Amino acid sequence: MQISVDNLRRSYDLIIVGSGPAGLTLARRFDDLTAASRTLIVESGPRKNAPQPPSMPRGHAVKLRRVSAGGDLDSRYYGRHSKRFFGGMSNAWRGWCAVLERRAFVNGEWPIAYDKLRAYYPQAADVLGLPPGIWERPEVPLPGCANLVYRPYYVAKNRRFDDLFSDLVERRNRVDVLLDHTVTNVNMTDGVASSVSIRKSSPESNAPVEVLGSMTVLACGGIQNARLLQLSLPRDHPLPIGSYLSQHPHLPGCCRILLDAEVLDQIEALPASGWGIRHAIALSSDFSLSNRLLSATFGFNRQMSRRSSSILGRKRTVLEAQIVVRAEMRALEGNRVALSSSHKDFLGQPIAEVDFTFDGATEEIRAIYDRISGELVRSGLGRLGVYRPQGILHGDGHLIGTTRMGSDPSVSVTDANASVHGVRNLYVAGSSLFPAAGAAHPTFTILALSLRLADHLAGRST
Repeated sequence: MQISVDNLRRSYDLIIVGSGPAGLTLARRFDDLTAASRTLIVESGPRKNAPQPPSMPRGHAVKLRRVSAGGDLDSRYYGRHSKRFFGGMSNAWRGWCAVLERRAFVNGEWPIAYDKLRAYYPQAADVLGLPPGIWERPEVPLPGCANLVYRPYYVAKNRRFDDLFSDLVERRNRVDVLLDHTVTNVNMTDGVASSVSIRKSSPESNAPVEVLGSMTVLACGGIQNARLLQLSLPRDHPLPIGSYLSQHPHLPGCCRILLDAEVLDQIEALPASGWGIRHAIALSSDFSLSNRLLSATFGFNRQMSRRSSSILGRKRTVLEAQIVVRAEMRALEGNRVALSSSHKDFLGQPIAEVDFTFDGATEEIRAIYDRISGELVRSGLGRLGVYRPQGILHGDGHLIGTTRMGSDPSVSVTDANASVHGVRNLYVAGSSLFPAAGAAHPTFTILALSLRLADHLAGRST
């Protein structure tokens, strides 16, 4: 239920910082699994479409997302991809979903087995209203060419988490939702996260309120998860918090594709009509692994057309479309989030300072283009046009990897259960956990990881 700061309990079994897809999925699942536990969700902003009380003018929380940025993306980019509202980034999400590629798990980049994550995709699909095929056959070999696969994106029917999780605000008595307040610190006592400090999201002077938590989960996005950890842990901590910030390089209009129309017609993995779907092809996971290539999907834009054309001297009906590349990039230690030494927010805390480049991503995408082009021609299924990128790489707003999972604390921040190394009962949720992100949009996997974390926190892990 939504509460005011005056109704806060002194302590909770679980405190969740942030109300985006990760935090809300975790909260509901944990509440479903536990009979008597109390959960607190702290959200820095309001409900997006709800009237604001006179004491809290709309817009103050938005100023708290400000960052200082250097490199290939400016501060406005990070501001656009941080929403201080109940529902978090789902308020701007277009609903695109895909399963994370198995290749990253085969490589050992993730500290958990792929099947441990895959087991939670069906539940995540139920939450989002997705068809079964998205997890049962996430990639399907193209007929006549085993090295190329069809890897579609599905558009979720349930994409606005404010509405989807309204029961947490309106009906669930064991879940308290505190809006328009910001967690400014996670307080540590002898290596244990003992409490959080909460302040009103307002420039007016206000003293922090301390709330005890048996378990605390940071679910406030790739930038703010790292920042809040840096604000909370001792300055001499050894963990690489904020390092390895990654994104999905996005390159529209680099070429056109002609593809035999019968190819898609023969693929059995397409769901029944009525689902939103965006077609894409990619190199298979096995081919990518054997050739040491990252993942990239070559997606067809929505202006796809059918016409008669000749491919390798044979007339046939072809699909023609402009290609949009959505790619993986290598995690670079130098891409990082740190605390600014010169800029503070209106609560008096250092803002995040982000340094990020797409170093090497352009060359990776070109190498993948060459391989896909060669496979299409060899198989006779189609061809790619001349590679002519229109403009520079930009991101898709997927802020990944700043508190990555791993077994080695020298190169990771959290363990296989999303627990911060060396701190008992402090956890992280969201895409900042990903040590490798493939080319798949992250929200579907974020939900799967949050469901898995809820089971772990409730003692239901398998």
